[in-house]
Amino acid sequence: MREENMPVGGMRRFMIKVSSSKGSKWFFRILGGFILLFFLIINLFPLIWVLMSSFKTNREILNFALSLPENFSFSNYLRVAREPGIFLAFLNSGIVTAISIVINVAICYIAAYCISRFNFKFLKIMSVLLAFGLLVPINSALLPIKFVSDALHLSNSVPGLGVLYAALQIPLSILILQGHISQIPRALDEAASIDGAGHFRTAVRVIAPVAKPGIITVLILQAVFSWNEFQFALTLISDQSKKTIQILTRNFLGLYQANYGALFAAVILAIIPMVVVFLFFQNRVIEAFTSGSLKE
Repeated sequence: MREENMPVGGMRRFMIKVSSSKGSKWFFRILGGFILLFFLIINLFPLIWVLMSSFKTNREILNFALSLPENFSFSNYLRVAREPGIFLAFLNSGIVTAISIVINVAICYIAAYCISRFNFKFLKIMSVLLAFGLLVPINSALLPIKFVSDALHLSNSVPGLGVLYAALQIPLSILILQGHISQIPRALDEAASIDGAGHFRTAVRVIAPVAKPGIITVLILQAVFSWNEFQFALTLISDQSKKTIQILTRNFLGLYQANYGALFAAVILAIIPMVVVFLFFQNRVIEAFTSGSLKE
């Protein structure tokens, strides 16, 4: 009825405005699609290139690195499988990652809960120190950490490396968990207190299930960092039997020659566990967000 009473000139201006708004929406959608495609290519190209190179010979890689393999051969993967200590290196990386996850998540969750729920002296100073810990490059503290690890007998030790990795990620993990716990209503704590639950039981049995997305986020970040870390493992681990998979990949790079095909195959095999972990817990994060833990 409103369009029928509208003058011809007003109707024309209205249609032009509607068409221009629709056109701008389509333009930004197409532009956004091209931007996403651009970043997708940037992120996927190195992975695809490494995967393709893992089926090539050294001659093919050195002649033209971007070419497709002449023959898709698994000889490089068989070469990696025959490398002495390769399976033990995978086991060491798994042990280091598991230890670091357990220690980091347990300590950082309790710390984040205390910071979010209690007001105590030096709280602001502690928060500033945690934020400052994110600003300091970890690699710049390599030498002091080496001295401390030697003093504590954590050097050249698989569990010691896991403890170190857990400590290095403490500032980031606490800040992430603190952000999630701070968004949880204190009414849950009060209800648990009325039911007779103490602070520890409230944190573990009541708040932890609600903070599950934050916990899983920290778990994924800690797992990826511990599995992929190279420099500290290279510096602190000297025994061949205690080396992680990231260090063992250096065996394919000699002083005067390198087996690039086997190196790329080892990199692909080292990537697979973290890809599986990420895909598995990604679904858990979505379930945690949509499960409706908080109900009014």
